[in-house]
Amino acid sequence: MNAGMSFILFMLAACTGDEATVAGPEVAKASALTPEVIAATWQVRMAKSEARAPFEGRASWVAWFERRRYESLPAFASEKDNAGLARGHAEYAAIYRQAALLASNAILQVYGADRQESDPAETAYLLGVAGVFTGNAEQAAKLGLSGGSSVAEFARRDAAWKAWFDAKKEVMPDVPAGLAAVSGEGELPGDALLPTPLPLVGEPGAVDAGDPGDLYALSRWHEARARAADPASEATIDQYLNPFRLPFEARTPATAAVASDVWLFMSAYTSAADMQFSALVSQGDLAAAEGLAGSSAYASIAKACSQSGKVDIDCVIDEAAHLGSSIEDAMAASNGGQPDGFHRPFADFARAGALRALDLFARARGEDETSGILRINAYDRNVDHASDPVFILFLAAWDAGNRNTTRATELVHQSLRLAPGLVVARAPLDALHIRLSRNAAPGVPMH
Repeated sequence: MNAGMSFILFMLAACTGDEATVAGPEVAKASALTPEVIAATWQVRMAKSEARAPFEGRASWVAWFERRRYESLPAFASEKDNAGLARGHAEYAAIYRQAALLASNAILQVYGADRQESDPAETAYLLGVAGVFTGNAEQAAKLGLSGGSSVAEFARRDAAWKAWFDAKKEVMPDVPAGLAAVSGEGELPGDALLPTPLPLVGEPGAVDAGDPGDLYALSRWHEARARAADPASEATIDQYLNPFRLPFEARTPATAAVASDVWLFMSAYTSAADMQFSALVSQGDLAAAEGLAGSSAYASIAKACSQSGKVDIDCVIDEAAHLGSSIEDAMAASNGGQPDGFHRPFADFARAGALRALDLFARARGEDETSGILRINAYDRNVDHASDPVFILFLAAWDAGNRNTTRATELVHQSLRLAPGLVVARAPLDALHIRLSRNAAPGVPMH
C-alpha cells in the first residue's frame, strides 16, 4: 500500500473511534465565528484535493498523522522538506521544555514541600535549577550549595549554574557537555547524546535524580536544529515556541500572522492568526490577542466568551464545538455538499485546539480555576488523530505541580517512545510518587 493511500485510509478509520470521552455537545447556536474565519482555516483549504496534494503520498506526513514523530524527522530530511523538518524539531523543543517544567515541579514537591532530613545535600542543586525553571527565586537561591558534593558531576553543574545565576545571563550554562554535537540532519539525538539520571548519594538505596537542565538542553538542541533546518521559518518558530517557554525566557513579540500550511496542517491551530493569538497571550499582550477577533477563530471565541469580565466556560465549550461543526459543514460544502471521511478528523484538531488556546487565555487573565477546567476539557478532546504530544507533557507538568503523580506518570510513560529523554523527567516524578505513597494515610488518594 502506498503512503498516500495509507494516509487517507488512516483518516477514514479515525472517524469510527469511540466518542464517549469527548467533552461538550455539538450545539447549533448563534456564534462569534464568521464564515470568513471558518473559510480561512487550513481544514477548509484541505478539503480540496489540490491543497492536500503536497502532503499526501509523503512518508513524513503519514508518520506525523500516526503520531510517529521520530520517523517523521528523518523522512522530512530525506524529502528535502526544510519547513517540515523545522516544525518537527520545534515540536520536540516544546516537548522537552514542558518536560523540564514537569521535572522541576516534581522536584519542588518531593525535595521542597515534602523534604525529609535524610534527603542528600545534592537536592539543594536540584531545587536551585527547578527554582530557575519555575520562576521561584527562593529555591533558585540554593544554587551553589552543592559545590562540595562527592559526585563530581553534581559539583560541576552546581558551579556552572551558580555562575550563570549570579551573572544574570540569558543563555543557560553549557551543561551537559557534548549535547551541541549533531548526529545528522533530521535525526534525533543519538543514545550517546541523550541524558541519563544522575545518582543521588546519602539516601537509602540507589536513587536516580533527574536534572531539569538536561531536558532544557535537549530542548535547546532541537530549537537550534529547527532554526538551522529552515531559516525562513524563524518568525514561525518563535511564535510556535512562545506558549511553551519557561518563566526566565524572553518571548519574541508576535507582530504578524506568519505560519504557512506546513506549520498548520494537522496542528492545534486552524490558521496563522490562531498561532499569533496564542503567542500574544503567552507574552501577556491580551489586548492585541483579542484584537485578532475576526481573523483568528480562537481570538473570536476569547472575545465573545469574556464579555462579562470573566471567561465563560460554557460559552467556550459551546464555541469550540460550533467551530468543529462549522468547519465540517464548510468542508462538505466545498465538496459539492457531500461530507467525506476525513472531514471530522480534521475538524477535531480545531475542537481540541480551541479549548487549549482558551485555557492559556484564561490562565493569562489570572483565572486559574477556569483555566484548569478548560484544560481538562481539552484533554478529553486530545484523543486519537487530534492527540498532541506537547499538550500531553504540558498536562503532565501541571499534574506534577498539583501532586497528581498517577496521571502524570501515565502520560510520561506513553510519551517515552516518542521522546526517550523523558526518562530524566520520570526520575523525580517517580520519587514524588513513592514519597506521597509512603506518607499517605490508609485509604487516602495520594493525589
